[in-house]
Amino acid sequence: MRHGLRPHHTALISLAMLAIPALDADVTLRYKTEVSFNPALPPQMAQAMPGMEAALPKESSVQLKNGKGHSSSGANVSICDFSKQEMTLLDNEGKRYATLPFAQFADAFAGAMPEMPSQPAGMMASMKPHFESKATGRTETIQGIEGEEHEFAMTVDAPAMPNMPSGGPMMRMVMHFWRARRSEVMRVPAVREVAGYNLFAAATMNPVSSMEKIFRQMPGFADNFAAVYKEMQSGGTPLILRMHIDLFLPAMSALLKQTPGNGGTNGGLNPDAPFLEIRQELAELSTAAIPDTVFQIPDGYKPVPAAEILSDMIAKAQAAYKKQ
Repeated sequence: MRHGLRPHHTALISLAMLAIPALDADVTLRYKTEVSFNPALPPQMAQAMPGMEAALPKESSVQLKNGKGHSSSGANVSICDFSKQEMTLLDNEGKRYATLPFAQFADAFAGAMPEMPSQPAGMMASMKPHFESKATGRTETIQGIEGEEHEFAMTVDAPAMPNMPSGGPMMRMVMHFWRARRSEVMRVPAVREVAGYNLFAAATMNPVSSMEKIFRQMPGFADNFAAVYKEMQSGGTPLILRMHIDLFLPAMSALLKQTPGNGGTNGGLNPDAPFLEIRQELAELSTAAIPDTVFQIPDGYKPVPAAEILSDMIAKAQAAYKKQ
């Protein structure tokens, strides 16, 4: 675990603070998300999938202005003040808010997460994820911005378990990201602004350290998601134009062959087809003026500890999944 700030991190924060006055354009990014499932899933699995879809908001947005950011994804809303290095979490339903330093968010989030039962926790600890990445060389213009594709693949090998087929990966997740090309930074003011704010986030939030804390119950996965973040910071720009995720479950497909009533087949499920697909695309990129009120705490909201809002947020996501 890291403690304190390293010299290079302190220098990065200083550089980010000096860059704040240069960012003066208002920027709005809106994304649309679609989730689809393999139509050949057996009924007992298909019934559980809508809960996963409900946990992923169909629309999300990020608004940036004068060193501040407003992020909205379903019921999850936050305001960041990069000059003060503070984050405010908003609970619009309960009319509550909590403000805390960037450096404390990961600890607060990890503390709000329910402790995983010992048996699943032991299984997660024994899983071995592997990570690969590559630039595909494919390009595409999205919302008038030239983007280039980068592919990340994570394969998870699981230990031998009763009634589960042995050999081969348990899960494989392939993520395709189209990012604005670096040449677009000088051509498109909005891309330049997003790149500048990403510098703030990297300097003041220390995302890699935050991932280690948030994924403390999944140490191997924390390392891999941190690797994805580092790859995203190298080459291109941080502006995501499109994201496509395919989730494959080879072990589950093999298990279906052993299920009574399937006659030794996988029930018509193509083992090479994803169980789940998530597609997110930039639907709007605007430099229209944003009202200052967007970055203010609404009147009538009462302050509460961050743990209260985070615990309720996690509980609501779990309830939405179980309700389906």
